[in-house]
Amino acid sequence: MKAPPFFLGAILLFWGGQMKTLWFALIVAVILESARLVKVKFELTPSDVNKFVDISIILLAGTIVMALTIENQKALSILLKWLPLIFFPIMAVQQFSTTGKIDLRSFFLGGRKKVEDLFYEPKTIDVSYIYSLFCLFSAGTAKPEGLVFYSAVSLFFTWALWQVRSKRFSCWVWAGCILGILISGYGVQKSLRMAAWTINRWMIQYYADYYTTNPFKTHTALGEIGKFKLSDKIMLRAWSDAVMPGETFLLHTATYNKFILSNWFIRSRFESIVPSEDFPSLWQIHPPVNETKKMTIYFRQGQKTIVLSLPFGVISISEMKVGQCEKNELQVIRIAGGPSLIKGVVSYTGQLTYDAPPDDHDFLIPKKEKNALAAIAAELSLENKSDEEILTCIKQYFLTHYTYSLDLKGKGEAQTPLLNFLRHTKAGHCEFFATATALLLRQVNIPARYATGYMAHEYSRLENQLVVRKRDAHAWVKVYVDGQWKNFDTTPPSFIKIDSQNIAVSRVTDLFSFLGFKLSQLRHETGEKLMNQYGVWLIVPLAGILFFRLRKTNRIKRARMPGTPGENKKQRPGDLSFFPVETLLSQKGFPRYPHETYSAWFGRIDPYFGSRDIMDHLQPVLLLLNRHRFSKHGLNKQEKKKFESCLNRLLKTVIQDLPLAQVDGDIKSVI
Repeated sequence: MKAPPFFLGAILLFWGGQMKTLWFALIVAVILESARLVKVKFELTPSDVNKFVDISIILLAGTIVMALTIENQKALSILLKWLPLIFFPIMAVQQFSTTGKIDLRSFFLGGRKKVEDLFYEPKTIDVSYIYSLFCLFSAGTAKPEGLVFYSAVSLFFTWALWQVRSKRFSCWVWAGCILGILISGYGVQKSLRMAAWTINRWMIQYYADYYTTNPFKTHTALGEIGKFKLSDKIMLRAWSDAVMPGETFLLHTATYNKFILSNWFIRSRFESIVPSEDFPSLWQIHPPVNETKKMTIYFRQGQKTIVLSLPFGVISISEMKVGQCEKNELQVIRIAGGPSLIKGVVSYTGQLTYDAPPDDHDFLIPKKEKNALAAIAAELSLENKSDEEILTCIKQYFLTHYTYSLDLKGKGEAQTPLLNFLRHTKAGHCEFFATATALLLRQVNIPARYATGYMAHEYSRLENQLVVRKRDAHAWVKVYVDGQWKNFDTTPPSFIKIDSQNIAVSRVTDLFSFLGFKLSQLRHETGEKLMNQYGVWLIVPLAGILFFRLRKTNRIKRARMPGTPGENKKQRPGDLSFFPVETLLSQKGFPRYPHETYSAWFGRIDPYFGSRDIMDHLQPVLLLLNRHRFSKHGLNKQEKKKFESCLNRLLKTVIQDLPLAQVDGDIKSVI
C-alpha cells in the first residue's frame, strides 16, 4: 500500500522540526515528493536496487560507528535521529523506479542469489509506510511528551488510515471511532510514561551502587559500605602530581548530618552550575583562587545521573563533557547527561572551606545511643578537655579498645547495631567507627558529620595512576573545630591491609578493565578529536567507493511514464533491449500480454509463422538478456556482441514472414 500524496513530505518536515534539522528535511521531502510530479522514471534491475540498499546499510553501519566513537551512551539516540537520512536512498529508488516498489529479497544477501535465476519471480513491497514509521521514531527521540507531539502523530496515523477505511460506514462514524481511540490512547500513553518513570526510579534505587552513582539517595544505613568491601571492581582512576606511590588520598562522595534508626540522612537542595560560555566543558564550582592543585579523574557513568567522588575544596572541573552539573551546601556534586567514560580535570584546595556552617542537625544524638555515648565521654573525661585534646583522646580510645573487622554478627541483645559495636563486639568496619565518633563528638557539643567516599591508595605502575576499587569505599567524620571543618578518621589504619587480604585482586580482570578503559579513552578522547579534525576527509573515501560501485556497471536506464513526450523514441542497440522484437511483432498483430513471459509469448504465436526456427533463435537471446538484467556482473563486451548477433538473427527470422513495407525504419536500422 502506497502512502497518499504529500504524506512523506509532511512527515519529513515534522521530523525536521522536532530534530531542528528543517533544511535537511525540506530537501529530502522535495526530492521524494517530486517523484509524483516528474514523469521520468528509471528502469532499475534488481542488481541496481541492491546497490542502493547497500548504500543505506553502509550509512547505517557508519552512523553506528561514529555514534559509538563520539558518545557511547547516546549512540542509540544519534542513530534514531538520522534514520530518515540513512534510509533515504531506499525510499528514493522506490519513488523514481518504474515499478514503484522494492524487491523484498534485496534486503537479504541469501535472497539476492536467487535473483540471478532465469525464472525468478520478484516479491515486491512498498516501503513508504515503513519509512514513515522510521521518521516518527526519529522525531520521538527529541520531545515525545506533550499534547502537541501526540496530536501530530495522531494526525499522521489518521491520514494514513483514511485511504483504507471501510466504505460500509459513513465518514462520521469512522471519524468518531478514530477520535475515541485517540483520546483514550493519550490517557494510556501518559499513564505508561509515568509508570515507566516510576519503575526506572525503583530500578535505580535497587540496583545502583549507592555511594557512587545514585543521586536520589538521601540516606545510608550501617553495613552498606561493608557490602562494597567484598568487590575488587575498579570504580575510577585518578592521576595527580601531588599523589605519590605509597600515599593515601581521600575522595569525598557524600556527607550526612542526621542519624536516626541506624541510618544517616541529609536534606539539602541541589543548585545548578552554569558552564562557561567560552568553554562549555568548564564547570566553575566556586570562585577562582590563586593556589590550587590539579587531579585528573576518569569515572564511568552507568546511569543518567551520578554523584562524583572528588578531592576536597573543588574550585572547578574542566574537560568534563556533561549536560548538567549540580552541587549542594555539603559539597556533594552530581552530574547528568554524559558519555559512558567521563574525564574531569579537577582544581581543588584540599580543604573543607566550602562546607556549610554547623546547624542544629550537627548536634543531634538518638536517644537509644545517648546513654552509652555519655558513659564513654565520662570515662574519657572529655568535658574538661580542649577540642584538640578531645580529638586526640577519642582517636586513641578507638585505636586501643576496638578492632577493625568485616565479620559482623548482628546487634545481638543490644537494641541497635551501634550499641552492639560500642558495648559488646567492639569490632566493625569504618561505618561503625565513623558513626560512633561523630555521635561521641556531638555528646561533648562539637559539631560533627558523617562522610563517605573512597580511600585511594593503590598506585598502578602499569597505568601510572591511582586505581580506586569498590573495596576502597570508606567512611569518616567531618568535625568543626577552631572555626573550620576538618576530616577526622578513627578507623584503624590496618583496614587497608585487611580489606586487601579479604579480597584478592584478579590480574586477568584488571587487565580486561585496563584494556576497556583504554578503548573507551580512545573512543571518547582520541576518536572524537580525529572525527572533529578529519571527519570530512574520512567520509570522502566512503563516498568514492559508493560512487564507483554504482558507476561500475553503468546500467541504470531512464524510462518515461506513459503519456509523456518522447516515450516512443528509439532505443539504442547498445542498450541490450528486446524492444525491436516487441515492436515488430506488435505491428504484425501479435502484441505481448502484460502477464506473459517472453518464452510463453513466442510459444503462443509460433504456429502463425512459416519458419520453425524462431524458438531456436529466441533461447540464446533470452538467456543473455536475463544475464544482463539479473546477473551481478552483467555481460562483457564479447557477450554483448553475441547478444546483438543473436537478436539480429531472430529479427531476420521474424521478418521473413512480414512484407518489408511493414517493417519500421528503426527496426531495419538494427539489422
